[in-house]
Amino acid sequence: SDDASVSDQEKMLILEGALFVGLLLAAVTAGQDSCNVADGDRWDCGFVGTTQASCEADGCCWRPALQTNSSSNLRDTPWCFYPSDLENPCNDIKWSADSPGFTQEYYDIMYNNYAANLNIDGSGAVVAAPDT
Repeated sequence: SDDASVSDQEKMLILEGALFVGLLLAAVTAGQDSCNVADGDRWDCGFVGTTQASCEADGCCWRPALQTNSSSNLRDTPWCFYPSDLENPCNDIKWSADSPGFTQEYYDIMYNNYAANLNIDGSGAVVAAPDT
């Protein structure tokens, strides 16, 4: 009877180990699939000096761009980029408005500043920032 319970415990440990390995492989495979992003569709996740280790630690994908010929321009192709399963944050932006987004008082101040920089002292000159 003791041999059967030890055997059952061993079976349970083997089953748990197999389940763990299976879940780990599924997670790794899923991560690789979400990193299959065309160069032109990549969203930069890193910054100058980002390493592969820091990129992946942030949950991003690391894939050096492959230069296929000498005329390829890969300067703007990110090597550290967000995975494809990341939801586009721009989808939630409200692109229309029912007002200009600032008060009439602010508009009047800015308009007066603009007008003050046109035709300075009757000379016809336009300046970005007058001295007075």
